[in-house]
Amino acid sequence: MRSYLKFLSRNKLYTAIEAVGLAVSLAFVILIGSYVWQQFAVTRENPDRERIYVPGMPDYPGMTYGFPELLAEIPEIEEVAKLSFLAPTYKMHETLYAAAVDRAFFEMFPIFRFLEGDADALFSGMNVLLSESFARKEDLSLGDNLTLDGKDYTVAAIFKDLKGTVFNPYEILLPTEHFQDRWEPFDNFGSTLCFLKVRPQTDRLELYGKIEDICKKVYPDTYGHVFFERLDLFRFDELFFRETDRQFRHGDLKTLHILLLIGLLLLLSSIFNYINLSVALTGKRAKEMAVRQLNGASKRSIVGKYICESILFTAVCFGAGLLLAEAFCPMLNRLLNNPDVPIRVAWSPGYVLAYVGIISAVGIICGVIPALMAGRYNALEVMKGNYRRKTKMVFSKIFIVLQNALAVILIALAITMEAQMRKTQNRPMHCNIKDMYNLSFITTEDQTPLKDALESLPFVKRIGKCSGTPGTPASGQYSTTRDGQDIMYRLYRMDSTAFRMFGFEILKDYNTPVFNSVWFSDESFAATGFDDDYHDISVLSQRARGCEQLAGVFKAFPTNNANIGKEEHAVISVVRPEDIWFGSFVIEVTGDRKEAYSKIMETYEDFAKERQTYLNYPSWIDESIEEECKPARNNMRLVEIFMILSIIISLLGLLAMSAYYADEKSRDIAVRKVFGGTVDTEAWRTIRDYMILVGIACIIGIPIAVYAAQEYLKDFIYKLEGYLWIFVLAVVITLGISLLAVLWQTLKAARTNPATELKKE
Repeated sequence: MRSYLKFLSRNKLYTAIEAVGLAVSLAFVILIGSYVWQQFAVTRENPDRERIYVPGMPDYPGMTYGFPELLAEIPEIEEVAKLSFLAPTYKMHETLYAAAVDRAFFEMFPIFRFLEGDADALFSGMNVLLSESFARKEDLSLGDNLTLDGKDYTVAAIFKDLKGTVFNPYEILLPTEHFQDRWEPFDNFGSTLCFLKVRPQTDRLELYGKIEDICKKVYPDTYGHVFFERLDLFRFDELFFRETDRQFRHGDLKTLHILLLIGLLLLLSSIFNYINLSVALTGKRAKEMAVRQLNGASKRSIVGKYICESILFTAVCFGAGLLLAEAFCPMLNRLLNNPDVPIRVAWSPGYVLAYVGIISAVGIICGVIPALMAGRYNALEVMKGNYRRKTKMVFSKIFIVLQNALAVILIALAITMEAQMRKTQNRPMHCNIKDMYNLSFITTEDQTPLKDALESLPFVKRIGKCSGTPGTPASGQYSTTRDGQDIMYRLYRMDSTAFRMFGFEILKDYNTPVFNSVWFSDESFAATGFDDDYHDISVLSQRARGCEQLAGVFKAFPTNNANIGKEEHAVISVVRPEDIWFGSFVIEVTGDRKEAYSKIMETYEDFAKERQTYLNYPSWIDESIEEECKPARNNMRLVEIFMILSIIISLLGLLAMSAYYADEKSRDIAVRKVFGGTVDTEAWRTIRDYMILVGIACIIGIPIAVYAAQEYLKDFIYKLEGYLWIFVLAVVITLGISLLAVLWQTLKAARTNPATELKKE
């Protein structure tokens, strides 16, 4: 072992690159692996997860309030639980994140940990259960009263906040029996989640068929059409990674796959460095191994020595990686979109075994090839000095090509991600949202006093009323296209003032009356099959609440600001303000926005006194759009961080290999200089040979990079186009770094006195 440490100290550059690359890559492999494992742990939270199903509409696991009672006739179902969505008004203008549940829900999902009271207390009288954080915030204890929607309830139990679970972080739970009159039994689709616990060995397809038969009987006019085109049957352990609107928390499976891929690339890059440099340096330890053979050591023991050294080196790097992982955890958790499932470095027995497994696997992988190379030594040949002359660097040349190809791919992908992010952030709105405040609230009171008070503020230019604003999804309205196909529109309702304030980019104007008219985006106009001669909206008018004719066509604004998935078809109906029952005031202001916000909210608070009204996420429209983009932007930033680290590790390997390549060529340079070669000719020859390898790597890497970029970009709505320059730039960067890396080492070797170099032989 002493000889190994001495060898490492004599080759500080190579050792440092191996250690830094392996430690950093292992740190992020630990972080990525822990995060992925902890995300998938959410899917395993219930021991009966493979026996619990949730029926629903396509990609929306929700049914009607009365549907669960109908499933008792299915013999495969052991138990049915119910959860209904609520948004009760609390205090003057605050809503709670709440749900109504039945007794079976607590039996099926034993995830609640009660600090005071228990679940049974919910079902005796007018009782409620509160989350720990809500009870603390409102200073509520067991036995205190709570008024919701004008009704008085008693706090019967307090449970720990729901974290690390697929369920939403409900602040309050109420019994379903108190709300059975709120919903129609077989209407209000999506109001209730229905959980089915089935018997072991139940066939999923048979279960699906029996539930579908019930749907056909209960919803004869709805099932098979528009929003309930088909039944979807979700298994509980599938919910976390399914897009299910907001009924459940969900993880981002695509991001996990990208992170896993990048983690693998990080590890491969560092392993490439380790193996490549270890193989390259076997010649420097040739005499040591020859002496060991002459002293009786077998080739097997030499191979074993290399592998043991590799495992020890990996273990030290892994320890450093653990410390780095702990240090990077807070930064990465700030970028995560699900703070309830944070990245953490765990020390449970399972994790420790995984750590030992990683150390052993990486150590053996990194050590086995250099060990096999070392096992091929012939002691007599080495002692005669023939080993170096027989070295052809074939293995190292392969690794140089692979490392450069990886660098091209990673650099191209990193640039693609950054360019696409900027493209997303600069996505055109095709309307005006500057200095527009969306004062969103719900009330049945007369809103005229509030509007008059707001208009009197000196910084207010105009006030309009609308339901839905550009940049965010509005309510969905189903209709049919010209050829009778089902289509869903996002319907934005606004008065004429709001329509003018937004300044939509008008493409066609059919000069219809201002009110009770509909404007189609160019995309929805084309999807419906309309043209200048045919644009009959008689089918749509039923859904658009009385709108009678098509006013014109505007340039589509984004309805999906995450810019991933699909863009939906926007339709604007212009109506009188009194016809917008549940909407908001959109306020155009001048001057300081902070002061304007303060005065607007002060005016609203004066209006809200002694009135039944509550706010509904008011915000500046542009800031709201920015917030909607945040999860996608964070995902890209997280991926970019790991990508850049992969590039750095790869480039460190290139630096070391270029140094080794130049060093190995030093004897050939010396011989040619004896026979008339010059510094310039020898430097050019060596650089040319090395750059040929880099060129081969670019030829290999570019097609892979193009394919990877296309796969990454395919899900974006407003996507990067004409991005050939990215691959040209990636090649230029790789060639430039490789050239600079090999140049200084080659010039150093070319300028060395030939006699000095030949003495080494």
